Amino acid sequence: MRRVGWCALVLGLAVQAHGQDPPKDDKQTPKQQYDALVKEFNAARAKLVPEINKAKGEEQQKLLGEYQGFGKHYAEKFYKLAEDEPKDPVAADALFWVVQNGSGSPVHQKATVKVTTLVREMPLKDLTRRLTNVRGAPEALLEAALKRAEKEEADPQAADLLAAVVMGNLYQPTAKKAAERLLEKYPDNAAAERVVSLLGRLPDGADSLKRILEKDTKPRLKAAAALALGQSLVSQTERPNLSPADAEKVGAEAEKYLTMAIELYGKEKADAQKEEAQRELKAFQTLRVGKEAPEIKAADLDGKEFKLSDYRGKVVLLDFWGDW
Repeated sequence: MRRVGWCALVLGLAVQAHGQDPPKDDKQTPKQQYDALVKEFNAARAKLVPEINKAKGEEQQKLLGEYQGFGKHYAEKFYKLAEDEPKDPVAADALFWVVQNGSGSPVHQKATVKVTTLVREMPLKDLTRRLTNVRGAPEALLEAALKRAEKEEADPQAADLLAAVVMGNLYQPTAKKAAERLLEKYPDNAAAERVVSLLGRLPDGADSLKRILEKDTKPRLKAAAALALGQSLVSQTERPNLSPADAEKVGAEAEKYLTMAIELYGKEKADAQKEEAQRELKAFQTLRVGKEAPEIKAADLDGKEFKLSDYRGKVVLLDFWGDW
């Protein structure tokens, strides 16, 4: 009987340990509780990685979706921490975490409402830091941040807040408004050039880039606009439904803007950006469809040296591969 009682006790403890959260250490600060939750979340989500790597096809896609949306399983824990410690700075961190990671959870909308309220009163520096980590933020949150930046435009930190609105939310309407305001009011901000380069990814970004080239007087912004516009046009030449004549026309315009970027960056001595523009132009001029293939010199499988030009006039299949 004693053995049966002991087994029952062990089983009962095991069930209790499995079915309940471990008791909270009352000595932990709110910050320590937050860090512990983040660590727990990251460890739990990481367990999916081996399964994802082993899976194939639809099963792998399903697991990837689970990985990307894993935050919803922890959103309520972070939200409860924010409710339990409303006066501690970590409450804002926890709410922003839910907004970023908790989509699909019961508390995501509640957290969004609370964060939108915080945007109106939080110090600009703290708000910018937190918003920088949010990707795909709810439109209501972005609108509140934009209004805050407009209200306090005399504060230099307002420019950084606008940049935070743009960076992770490029395809949302408010982000474009924030980008335009940043370039109009704070063209000397460190993020301005990066924002210009992002505009080239928007479907209607070319118009904004051309306005910068026409009106802006700062060479580095004009250079960034020319490079982004050239890169955007290069990608357009690869559209399958584009006729050869139209492709040639778009290609000529792309070369014009890439050349302009090289010249403008040359004046500013921005070596890295100038080299990027030069690489883009060279690749476009030599590697696109319809252009003569550049010379290739290498050894074949038998170790015999050959040149691509040796096969001029013949049908050639090039197979580029590597062994890592």
